[in-house]
Parts: sequence; structure tokens; C-alpha cells
Amino acid sequence: MPDFSLQRVDVEFYKLDLSSQNLVVSSVFSLNLKADNPNKIGLSFKASRFYVLSQGLVVGLIRIPQFHQPPLSKNVSVQTRVLFESVNVSEIMDRNSRKYQSSNGASDDIRILGDVAAQVRIFNILLPKIKVALDCGINVSQSKVSISNIEVYSMRWIPNQLFSLPLNSHAVSKKCSLAILM
Repeated sequence: MPDFSLQRVDVEFYKLDLSSQNLVVSSVFSLNLKADNPNKIGLSFKASRFYVLSQGLVVGLIRIPQFHQPPLSKNVSVQTRVLFESVNVSEIMDRNSRKYQSSNGASDDIRILGDVAAQVRIFNILLPKIKVALDCGINVSQSKVSISNIEVYSMRWIPNQLFSLPLNSHAVSKKCSLAILM
């Protein structure tokens, strides 16, 4: 399987609205993904969109451009954008708090759902397109994350607003499944 990892997150835009005792956030992030292809065949992916869900509600959209992974390639850079529009953070945190209290330390679930059209390329010959569906569950354990153990590693506000936060493997987990659709 090709391997994708997050390399960098840039905040392109954000707007905070504190009206009616709720924190509502709109933001745009650019993500730099690193793609590795350990296969002896090339893979081409069409432009696609993935949905970000929190507690079953769509809170964001990930836009991924068309890109190609040559055979046996490492460090192919893929620039993506994540859009969050008018996300009621206060409501999500309130639901998470109630869920956490009622389940004695349960995790918060974020899901990423979508599909992408892909083609296998062998010696510059493209085989028929297939669709690959992705369903990723990301869990953040509230019992293992606290404000006191979060440190900002780097921050550069001009011209790009870059930040990174440590996510230790005990606090964040992910489980992804793929399905090939014909």
C-alpha cells in the first residue's frame, strides 16, 4: 500500500466569532503530505474531496489535487487544503464533555470519509480507473491530553501562519479502512 504522512500544517485563514456565547470558527488550512510508493508500478490519483466529520456531522472538507506517484518513489509532496466553515466549537466541546463524563474517559471521534479515482500506470500505460474509498477514524483520548502537556514547537506568523503540536501515540490513534469500488 502507498504510505501517506502529514509533514506540515499552515493556517491560511481563520475567523473566530464569539456571538451568542458560542465560539464559532471558520478556517482554511493547507497541509503538506508526503507520499511514498513502495510498488514497482506507478499510481495516478484524480482530484478528490474527503469529508471531515465530528460526532456524525460534517465539519470540514479536504480538497486533494490530482497527483502521480512514480514506481518505488519516496517523498512525493502533495499539497492539500482543509476548509472549516462556521464550526460551532462550543457545541462540539459540550457534547464531547458529556460523552466523556458518561463513558469514563472515552475518546473523541473524528472521521475522514471519501473516495478517489486511481489508475495504475505500468510503463506509461494506464490501466482502467478504479475507485478507492477511505474511512479513517481518528480518536483523541481526553484522559491522556491536557492543556499542561501541550507545547507549541514552532510558530511563524508572517507570511504563513505555521504551527505544530505534539501528538503522542498514547493520546491519538487512527484506524483506517480502504475499499476498492469497481
